[in-house]
Amino acid sequence: MALARRREQCELEIPTDSVSDIAFLLIIFFILTTTLNKLSGFTAELPSAAANQQQAKSDAKTPTVQLANGKLLFDEREVSMAALRERLLDLRLANRQGEERIVMLEAAGQVDYQTYYEVMAAISAAGGVVAIVEEDE
Repeated sequence: MALARRREQCELEIPTDSVSDIAFLLIIFFILTTTLNKLSGFTAELPSAAANQQQAKSDAKTPTVQLANGKLLFDEREVSMAALRERLLDLRLANRQGEERIVMLEAAGQVDYQTYYEVMAAISAAGGVVAIVEEDE
């Protein structure tokens, strides 16, 4: 008598019992190691570098802010930051068009970044366009 041998069929499965545990641990890891930074700043329209004769003529009436060794000058007169904001608002730069909105920003000597940033923000908040003056060496 022939014995019929049964072949036992083995079901090959990948053990997935611990996958949910690993996924949970990865989620916790990414939550704990993620840093969230809130960016703050302002947008500034910088004029093009091309110069023409009309620009040279209009430089005489272009408002100029100078930062030099802790002093803040607006059109060659020393002012405080609050007074600068008021004078820029009085110019009504937001109502002007094109090159009439330009305010020259000139820095020389020891100028801290905070003051420079505040002046740029004040000009932009008043509706002006910052034009940075650089000295040729």
